[in-house]
Amino acid sequence: MITLTILLTVLGFYMLLLTSKRAAIPTSVPERKLALSNKQVFKVTALILLLAAFVVLSLVWGIASGIISEFIILSIVASLAVILVPLQVINYKQMSVIFIVSFIFEIYFAYAS
Repeated sequence: MITLTILLTVLGFYMLLLTSKRAAIPTSVPERKLALSNKQVFKVTALILLLAAFVVLSLVWGIASGIISEFIILSIVASLAVILVPLQVINYKQMSVIFIVSFIFEIYFAYAS
């Protein structure tokens, strides 16, 4: 479940970052053009994804610990995104592999006992 909330947080913050006017995102990022043409849709969808991540963690771990955990995850994701997206160090294929492997490990360790 933590992998799902991290994925929702990453997608939500990335969508908000793409619509930002101040972010130094190169024009070679393919999602940038789509985000600039559909700014309002991206912002609303991103906020819904971030809210869904807050709700999921609050349901799983309780209200207080879920909110605190989500703020910690959001601050880590935001810091990494602001640094890595302009440098184009990681792409969506690498992120997909990371999340799939993380999800497999989460399922395996949760139910392997």
